[in-house]
Parts: sequence; structure tokens; C-alpha cells
Amino acid sequence: MTPTKEKSTPLFIALIVWASCLNAAAARTEQPNIVIILADDMGYGDLGCYNPDSRIPTPNLDRIAREGLRFTDAHSASAVCTPSRYALLTGRYCWRTPLKYSVLFNFEPPLIEPGRTTIASMLKRRDYRTAMIGKWHLGLDFSARPGREIDFNQPLPWQSGPEPDRGVAESVDFSQPATGGPEDLGFDEAFYTGGCSTDQQPYCFIENRKFLNMERATYRRPERSIRSGMTSPDWRNDRVDLEFAARAETFLKRAARQPGPFFLYLALSSPHSPHFVPKEAEGKSAAGWRGDLVWLVDSIVGRIDRALRQSGAADNTLLIATSDNGPLAGSLKPSQREGAARPDHGHKSAGDLRGFKARIHEGGHRVPFLIRWPGRTPRGAVSDALIGQNDLLATLAAATRNPLAPGEGEDSFNLLPVLLGRRLDQEKRPPLIQHAGRAAFALREGPWKLILQRPIRGNVNHPWNVRGELYNLAVDPGETRDLWEQQPSRAARMSRLLQAIEAGRASVQRAAN
Repeated sequence: MTPTKEKSTPLFIALIVWASCLNAAAARTEQPNIVIILADDMGYGDLGCYNPDSRIPTPNLDRIAREGLRFTDAHSASAVCTPSRYALLTGRYCWRTPLKYSVLFNFEPPLIEPGRTTIASMLKRRDYRTAMIGKWHLGLDFSARPGREIDFNQPLPWQSGPEPDRGVAESVDFSQPATGGPEDLGFDEAFYTGGCSTDQQPYCFIENRKFLNMERATYRRPERSIRSGMTSPDWRNDRVDLEFAARAETFLKRAARQPGPFFLYLALSSPHSPHFVPKEAEGKSAAGWRGDLVWLVDSIVGRIDRALRQSGAADNTLLIATSDNGPLAGSLKPSQREGAARPDHGHKSAGDLRGFKARIHEGGHRVPFLIRWPGRTPRGAVSDALIGQNDLLATLAAATRNPLAPGEGEDSFNLLPVLLGRRLDQEKRPPLIQHAGRAAFALREGPWKLILQRPIRGNVNHPWNVRGELYNLAVDPGETRDLWEQQPSRAARMSRLLQAIEAGRASVQRAAN
């Protein structure tokens, strides 16, 4: 080796090290891919990482928890699905919209207003490719067939009985595009169902505004659905989530080959409607059909994670797995309605929390919430920070260096420091509000939880009941000791605060950029 080469070798190595450091720094500052997987009615006690006594194998979700950050005090904005999905995507409480209670059912118009910022439209400002796959359940603009009339402006929600209006259903023109949905709210592509995939019409997939295979649709009740409706001839309830998973895998593999970041919102149908199970999931748990459907969710999480790893995108992907609200108590018999669910097989779907889906107590809205962001979120950490799914808009805006303006995400608080492993300053955390199906509200302020309810559901002009409930969740997470009488001044102050937030336009104040 010549003297010249001997002298240049250390410099050459130094240049390699320097270049590697630059590449590593660039990777850390690169916009992350974002994947949100939202289960339907998956409970706080379903996952092994939350409940060591769970009778459901959830190895994939448990692995996400080991590789990322697990939250123990995370909440959906509502104990039922339409309003919780609205809040997750917009950072705004749904009770600020015309839907004051319950959910959408059939052919109601879009709940998310045109022009309102969503996670998808916010990320489009940073050139993300965006896809929505799964259960939408936030309304669409439908068209009436020639010569038919439908009052699309009637008060929300439309349905009051167990069955939909057949005359309205048969008046919808499925040859016309569905508008006002995900494709008009920031998603580049979408493959979804309009409502609850297995229990609400139209029973068909919608792809990029087109109703698929509805040319010969008939009004009938699909096998093991609890409601009738307009149904495509090839519809099968047991294949819905498997089709969603396959479509999501295809999107991820394609998106990973293209330049720039991507966002996938995958809203699964399971374990909602636990009165049937795809054959692939039969007997996979020791908690009946509902447990098998939770296993199905976990297996799909595994498929998504595998697609991310195989494509090389996992190391720069912020992955979130959570649920739209609390669980049902257990499985149902075929076509049996949700109110009949009872705990079965010794499994506690809500863990030791009080209440279940649609209830204002913790079991109705405290949900599993896992985040993995390699190199950013601490591995295997557990956070007791109080967070809401409505906080995702502001948090992801901060994570992508995309500040929100006043009027965007009015109820969304930036939790990025918590994702990065820092303690949440509870003094800065604005109060968090949860809502339940029958006009019950809960306000969280630190460990304190206030519950108020109006005697007439949905009537915002009616005064609250004189007496509410008050709990200190730091010492009583099961809500067994009501402190309303013992803490009258706190109850009165929190009641005034809740009413002020409800009457105001925003619970989070945001300065102009």
C-alpha cells in the first residue's frame, strides 16, 4: 500500500461515518408514515397487555405494546361509534354537530361538514398519500331514484325502530356516486362500507364513490344481520374484515414503493356484531364468538405489521391501534340485539371497569391505545396520561410539523411530548369530555370525573338533572364510590365548567400561526 493511500484511509472512513450520520439524521427528520387501525367495540380487558387474565390470544397487539407505548387512561370521545369516529378524524366533539345523541343508521347525509379539517386533509398539506379502508359510518350524500323523493334534511338520527324504512331504502339510486364521504374529506382513495358493515344498509362495498355490485340489489336481511336493508347479491358478512385487510395490504405495499409518506386509516368491523365468526377465526379464543372476533382483529394487525416490515416502511411508520368505544359484555346468538349480551366464558371484556358500550362509565369509553413509532416512542413504556382520540389531529399535526390554525380541531390537544416519553403536565391538559348514547356527559379534570345527564336525550335546551355523579379515578377506577354529596363545591365547579365547554365553540384555544 502506498503512503498516499495509507494517509487517505482514515479520511475515507471518517467520510463514510459522517455520511451515515447524515443519513440517520435525515431518516429521523423524515415525515413518518402513519397507520391508524381502529377496531369496533374492542374493550379494555380484551388484550393480554391490558388484562393478564384475558381469554383471547392477542400476540400481535401485545407485541406492538412491547415495541412501543401503551396508554392506560385513553378514551374515545363517545361510548358509541359514529360520534367517536367524528371526533377522532376532526378533533372536534360530535355533539357540536346536528347529531346530539345515538349514531347514524342508514342514508343520513354527511356528518363531517365540507371543508372541515380532518387528519387526512391536514396530512395532504404535507403531500401524504391517504387511504381510508373499512367502516365509514359518518354519513354520505345519496341520491333518490327518478320519480322518488327522500327527505335528506330530516332531524338526525333518522331511525327510531328496529327496522329501517323500506320505502326509503328502495328509493335510493345506487347508480349515482356517493359523495361527501372520505374521498371528499382528504382521502385519495377509499374502500369502505357506509355504516356498520354487517348490520346497516347498504350492504355493499363502496370504492372511490361507486357502490359495487348494487345493480341487482334487493331489500333483504343478510345472514346473521340484525337489520334488513338494500343488499348486493354477493354480500357476505363473514368476509368483510378479510377484504378490508387484503385491500390495506395492497395499499401499503404499493405506497411503500412510491416516494413520500403515506397515511392509512383502517377501520375494522370486528368485534362488532359478535353473532357470527369467519371460519378462519372459529375457536381461536376461549371467549366465544366475540373473543374469536377480537382474535381476528389481532391477526389483521399482524398482517398489517408484516406488510410494513416486508416493504421496509415499518421503521418510519407511526402505528396506532385502538378501538372506537368500549365493548359488549360478550357474544350474541344469531340476529340477537346488543342489549342481550352478557359476560361469557369468564372473560371480562372491559376488565375491572364499570359499564360497557353505550354507557358513560369507564367501560363504555376507556379503550386500548397503543402507539409504536420506532426511534421516537419509548419501547415497552406505559403511560397513565389522560388522552382522548380527539387529540390525534393536533398530535399528528405536531408530529408532521404542520401547525393547526384557529378553527381547526377545536377540541384537539397536542400530545406529541407524551408520545416521545415525557410526562404530561396535567395543569396544561384541558378538560376531556366523553359522551354516551342517551345524552350523558362526563368531564375529566385530572383524576376527577363528573357525570351529568339530561332527562330527555338529545334535547340540548333541557336543563341537566339536578344530581350527577362524581368520582376520583386515582383511587376508585371502578367508579364504586360516588362523591357528589361529599364534594359539593367541586361538583358545582366542574358542572359549570362542563356547561361552559358545551356552550362554547372550542375547548382548546389555538393561536394564529
